[in-house]
Amino acid sequence: MLTKYQFSAHGPKKCNTELQECSLIFLSKASQEELNQVAQTFDIDPLTFDYCSSPEEVSRYHLIASNILHDAHILVIYDFNAEKEKIEGQLTPVILIFNQDHLIVCTDKADTCQAQLEEGNSQITDFIVSYILKCQQNLMNALLKYKPEIDRLDAAAQKSFGNDELRHLTNLTRKLVFFEHTMNDQAETVKALLQEPWLKELKEADLPFRLDIQQRRLTKAIHVFRDLLESISGLFTEMMNSSLNKLMKFLDSAGLVIATAALVSGFMGMNVGGLPWKSTQAGFWLTLAISALLAIIIAIYLRRKEY
Repeated sequence: MLTKYQFSAHGPKKCNTELQECSLIFLSKASQEELNQVAQTFDIDPLTFDYCSSPEEVSRYHLIASNILHDAHILVIYDFNAEKEKIEGQLTPVILIFNQDHLIVCTDKADTCQAQLEEGNSQITDFIVSYILKCQQNLMNALLKYKPEIDRLDAAAQKSFGNDELRHLTNLTRKLVFFEHTMNDQAETVKALLQEPWLKELKEADLPFRLDIQQRRLTKAIHVFRDLLESISGLFTEMMNSSLNKLMKFLDSAGLVIATAALVSGFMGMNVGGLPWKSTQAGFWLTLAISALLAIIIAIYLRRKEY
């Protein structure tokens, strides 16, 4: 959906003027036709919007070439859409193309932009920075919801583990991998944005500082959570190795006990002359008793040695 606004002293107001006369153009889950219309009107490369709904989009900030939008920049950051089920859909790109007169916002998550519109910013630059802060807060809120899941996995790892815990660990690791790579890209983007001189002209002078701090918090949180998951994963692996070692030790010990009895019965079962108790009725029972006795002795020895 394409919505047009005009910045005023009381904030952005909807308008019905031509695209080039609008201060703010908001593209929410826009159709390909609407994207092409904006690209043609402002002489923007159509490839700019190719990944507007994909997690493969790259966070970046740089100048773009346009004969209509002079000295325009493109800024790509990420928002979090909790309505989606998979992490690929939850990490939603936000594309902002702007100069001193125009701002184009393209995203699949309309709520954050709508909330920013209601704040009544009268300047494009104030709108952009406040919007980024809202997106960062959404990402942080989503990230903090993973902490109780990590704590539950850690508690489970201290006691025992099962298939459910391993599946949960794999799913959570997958989410954090997407988060980490996305936030690493965004950290570089925010760093580049903070070098802009127009940030010093914002009405709220502390906005750039808050922008930097919030991004650093995001980066720290994702790295801490990844390290915690790696430690839990390592603990699971060690527990599995320990269980496997105990099982192999038991099987080796059981095999040695059985082999002892089999050795005695094998000797006594050879079809040659000179074997003791060959002609006696008690020969079988004597052989069985000796085999059992040796097996018991070996078993007791191995048990004392904790084998």
